[in-house]
Amino acid sequence: MPKSQYLADLKVGDYVDTIAIVKSKRRIPYRNRPGYYLAFILKDRTGAIDGRVWEDAERVDHEISERDVVRVRGIVELYQQLPQVRIASIEKVPEGEYDWSDLVPRTERDIDALWQKVTGAIESVQNPYLRSLLRSFFDDPEFADAFKNAPASLYLHHNWVGGLIEHICSVLDLAEAICQNYPELDRDLLITGVLLHDVGKVREYSWQADIDRTDEGRLLGHLILGDEMIAERIKQIPNFPHELAMRIRHMLISHHGVGEWGSPRPPMTLEAAALHFLEFADAQLRRFATVLKEKREPDSAWTAYERSLGRRLFVGYPAAAPVEEMPTEEVSPAQIPSVAEPLPSLEEVPPIPSELELLPSELEALTTDLPELPSELPELPELPETQPLTEIEEEVPRKRKPKRAEPPEEGRLPL
Repeated sequence: MPKSQYLADLKVGDYVDTIAIVKSKRRIPYRNRPGYYLAFILKDRTGAIDGRVWEDAERVDHEISERDVVRVRGIVELYQQLPQVRIASIEKVPEGEYDWSDLVPRTERDIDALWQKVTGAIESVQNPYLRSLLRSFFDDPEFADAFKNAPASLYLHHNWVGGLIEHICSVLDLAEAICQNYPELDRDLLITGVLLHDVGKVREYSWQADIDRTDEGRLLGHLILGDEMIAERIKQIPNFPHELAMRIRHMLISHHGVGEWGSPRPPMTLEAAALHFLEFADAQLRRFATVLKEKREPDSAWTAYERSLGRRLFVGYPAAAPVEEMPTEEVSPAQIPSVAEPLPSLEEVPPIPSELELLPSELEALTTDLPELPSELPELPELPETQPLTEIEEEVPRKRKPKRAEPPEEGRLPL
């Protein structure tokens, strides 16, 4: 049964009684008295929120550690325009009394259906050496289980359990489409590169208690780990062509595109370039879609500023509520108010006589009161000579102070 309260739904003033993971814990000394308080970051599958333990911090510090699953009670307060939980009590929750699906985000896709797409792609590869290399990975039950559950990244895209296989299957669909438009591509090589380019992520990330990097993931990264894994498997396949091995390994180490995004070498083959463009397109589009879904600001057509993209995204205006039509009532003739006196019709109004129909005496009476006009008009005063018109000088535009802009685009981060 899913839990009844998720962190993303908390608002200022809400009472908190929920289960979460301790993402991080810090001791912060008091400014004006001895001792310290605890600053937590609590997390579940919907998001994260800050928490503070102000009282009895030393005891809580000894009982609660990072990555513990805890039950938190308290109230949501506003601090520096951000919500945080004032924790009244926090305690460990025994295993079996919570559901991991409530705490760690998970793909909404069917893992079994995604796995069938992967195995179908392997069977479609005709090159025997490439197919042997693929089967050496995906026929391994331990690797297969990790591949089905690993995330594709920590923050940028597909950052949930099952995100890696979801990402790979999306790129497989793109690769099939691009091979139809570019017959020069070696389809077997491209499909193999798509399936293997992120194999190092099964060792770069951990996802059992929370999605995080492993020690070797932090120190080496999935490009080096993946190249090491592929090189070891190639050695176990007899007579594997040397050039084919170089092409596969080059696709893996160059799929981030450039050095600033983590690639030791840029793409130097057609298949390596195709893999980079397809993988990058899927990663970025999924990132855009996730931000548009999760980070829209209330009553705004824009999302919050997204640091990884270096911009805000336009969501669109909210749909206007339909205008309800006012009900019309039929009025019976008896309800229509009657006019006291009917207005006269045009036929009943007497015609206005024209000047020709007036008597001479009546015309004379009309003209007797008119004043006599002077025989000569007064002379107008002379106007002073005017200066000749000159061309209007162009106004020199004043320099405006530059408007304060949002933080500059930081570029695309490694995928």
